[in-house]
Amino acid sequence: MKEREEKLGEAKVESPEHGKGISRRGFLSGAALGAVSLGLLGGCAPKDMAQTGQETAPTAAEGEVVQTLENPAKWSFEIPPEPVADSDIAETFTADVIVVGSGPSGLCTALSCLEAGVDVICFSASSQPVGRGGSYQAFGSKYQKEMGVEYDKNSPALKHALTMEQYSAAWNTDHAKWARWIENSAETMNWMIDIMTSHGMHVMLEEGYTDPEGFLDSPPSSHCFYTDEDTNGAVTGAPKVAKVFAETYQEQGGVLHFDTRGIYLIRENDNTGRVSAIVAQRKDGSYVKYEGHKGIVLATGDFSKDREMMAKYAPQAYENFKDIMEFADDIKEIDYDMGDSFIGIFPGDGHKMGLWVGAAWQHAPVATMINSGAIGPKYHYAANFWGINLDANGNRFMRETTNFAYASYPILANPHHCAYFIWDTAYAYRNDKGWLHWGCSYKDTNGTLPFTPEEEIARWEAEVEAGNWVKADTLEELVAQLDDLNAENALATIDRYNGYAKAGYDEEYQVNPEYLFPIAEGPFYGARTKITSDFHGGAAPCFLTVCGGLRTDEHNRVLDIDNNPIEGLYNVGIMTGDFYSNIYSFSVFGQNHGACCLTLPHLLAQDFAAMA
Repeated sequence: MKEREEKLGEAKVESPEHGKGISRRGFLSGAALGAVSLGLLGGCAPKDMAQTGQETAPTAAEGEVVQTLENPAKWSFEIPPEPVADSDIAETFTADVIVVGSGPSGLCTALSCLEAGVDVICFSASSQPVGRGGSYQAFGSKYQKEMGVEYDKNSPALKHALTMEQYSAAWNTDHAKWARWIENSAETMNWMIDIMTSHGMHVMLEEGYTDPEGFLDSPPSSHCFYTDEDTNGAVTGAPKVAKVFAETYQEQGGVLHFDTRGIYLIRENDNTGRVSAIVAQRKDGSYVKYEGHKGIVLATGDFSKDREMMAKYAPQAYENFKDIMEFADDIKEIDYDMGDSFIGIFPGDGHKMGLWVGAAWQHAPVATMINSGAIGPKYHYAANFWGINLDANGNRFMRETTNFAYASYPILANPHHCAYFIWDTAYAYRNDKGWLHWGCSYKDTNGTLPFTPEEEIARWEAEVEAGNWVKADTLEELVAQLDDLNAENALATIDRYNGYAKAGYDEEYQVNPEYLFPIAEGPFYGARTKITSDFHGGAAPCFLTVCGGLRTDEHNRVLDIDNNPIEGLYNVGIMTGDFYSNIYSFSVFGQNHGACCLTLPHLLAQDFAAMA
C-alpha cells in the first residue's frame, strides 16, 4: 500500500514523440486547460519548489521533471495515450450522434435520439446493459397522481424538498440544470413508465421520509421499476431498466455495440475545434473509429476505480475508504459489467477523454455517495439508528436522529472509523407503522409490506447468529462483548441517556423527545461498525460512487475553462458536472437517476433533433 501511495507523488514525464492523426502536443494543450494539481493533497501531489527554501531550482537529472509552480508535474490520468495510426483503424462508423456507454443514461439518450429521428449509434465497454440502484425522482407524474400524491413542480412540498437539498449543497450547484429537470421531469417519467410497463415491468412509489428534525422531509415521490420475480426495484431496478431501454432501442432498429471501450476523442484544428470522433478498442484488440456529425455523448460512469482521480478530486472519500477499495492499478482488467459495488466501479474513461481535449473540471467539489450512518435497526432506510450511538471511549458523538447520509461523516471522524450502537427489545415495538425496508412501497401496490415488530426482532436474531451483532440479558454483559469499547464509561453514558429519555429532554444533543427512547428492557442488542467491502454483511459507513466531473451546462454540453461549450462534446449520467456539490444526501430519493440519467438525456435528444 505504501508503494502505491508513493506513486501519487511521482512526476510523470511527457513523451516528445508524436503519433498520426492528432498530435500529443495538441492533446496536452487541451489537457492543460483541464485540472492541474498544485500540491493541495499532501503526499499525493507535486510540491512548490519555493517551499523547499532553496533560492534557485536544482538542476534536473536526465528524465526528471523539476516541480515548480511554473512547471507542475502531471497526474498520470492527465496524460493522454499515443494516438492510433490511421492504418490501424480496422473500421469506421458514422452517425449524427455517437453515445458512449450502456447504462440507463446512455441508453436513454440513444433511444430518445432514435425516437426523435436522430441517426445514432451506441457503443459500450460492457458486454451488456448495466446499472446500479433503481430510484427515479420526478414531480407530477401520472403514477404519482394515480396514487394520490400531490407533488408537482408547483407544490410547496417540492419547494421544501429542493430548498433543503440546495442548502445541503450550500447552493453551490448549477441551478439551470435543476430548473430544466424540474420543468420537464413529469413528461419524461410518463414516457419512461409507458416503455417499462409495455415490457412487463411494474412501477411503484417508494415510501417517503419524515425527518424527526423537520428538515429533510421527503414525500413518497420516487419511482422504481420491478418485475414479478424481483420486487426490490429500489435496489435492483436499474439493470432491468437499462435492459428494457436496450431492447426497445434495438427493436426500433438502433445500433448497439458491446465490448468496445472508448480510448480517446478527436478534436479538430490541433485540439481547438469541434470534437468530431472517438477512437475505441474492441475486446479482441482491434481499433475502430466512430464519427459523430452532431455530437459525441459520454455516458461512461464514475471514476471511483482510478486511484489518482479519487485522491485529487474526492480526497475525503479516498482517505476514508482507500484500504478497502479496488483500484485499476491493483487489478489486471476492469469489469465493465459490474453491478452494485462498494469498492469502486469505473475508471473515469469519459472524464479523462474530456480532459485531454480541453474540458474543464466542474466548479463545485464532486459529491461522493457515502451513507449508512449506522448498522443498528432503523425505522426507515434513510434514517440513522435511533438507539444510542457511542464512540470507543463510551461517549455519544452525534445526534442520533441524523439522516443516514449525514450520519456517516461523524462516524468517519471517529478514530478507526469506529462506533457502537446499543438498543433494547422494546425498540421493536415503538413504530406503529411497521419497519420499512428497501423496496417497501407506498400504499403497498406490489405486496411488499413493512416488517412487523416480531419479524424485525427475527432479523436482529439472524444478525446475532451470523456474528454481526451481539445480544445479552443485561447491559453489563452486552458492553463486555463489544470489542475495544470502554465499558465503564459506556454504562455511565447509557444511564445518563436513559435519564434524558425519562425527563423528555436531551441535555447533550437535543434529540427530539419523540425519538428519545430509554434502553431498559432486555434482552439488549449491540453492534460495532467496521468499514468493509461487504456492505451487506454489516459494514457502515459505505461508499457507493462519485457524482460529477466534467463541467457541463444545462444542455449537457461539456465546457472549457472559460465556460464555453466544446463543440460536439456532451456528457450525461452520473458524470454530469455541477449538478451536485460535496454531498449526495439521499434526501430527494432517486435524484441522480431522475435528473441526470433520464430527464436531461431525454431532452438532449430533442436538442439534437432541432439541430440543422
